[in-house]
Amino acid sequence: MPQFRVSIGPVAAAVAFLASSGSVGAAQKATPTAGQTVYDRDCATCHGPEGKGDGEQATYITPGPQDFTKGILDKRSDDFLTSVITKGGQAQGLSESMPGFPKLSKADLQSLVAYIRQLGKRSSGQKAK
Repeated sequence: MPQFRVSIGPVAAAVAFLASSGSVGAAQKATPTAGQTVYDRDCATCHGPEGKGDGEQATYITPGPQDFTKGILDKRSDDFLTSVITKGGQAQGLSESMPGFPKLSKADLQSLVAYIRQLGKRSSGQKAK
């Protein structure tokens, strides 16, 4: 029976390249900049472009969307905010009007929370991280 030798050099090189490029297994750091993209797409229509609860859909929602600029986020943990974002407001005893976004990736959630926190700090004059 003939023996076959398989060279794993090209395969190993491809895996190493993908891992270093962030495509395989590399953790992404949460950044407010990445969070703004998610916020603009999924949140701004209700919460407004600056997080003041004055988005174009806000007048149709009762109770109105949360105003992130009023310091409410200082009292909430990242886990609490992540739960509200993924499961909706009702999951944490808040408004049923806040829908859940369960399909956001962990990286998107972390970045979104960082961006929302930054909105609150901008309006209060605190230095954003």
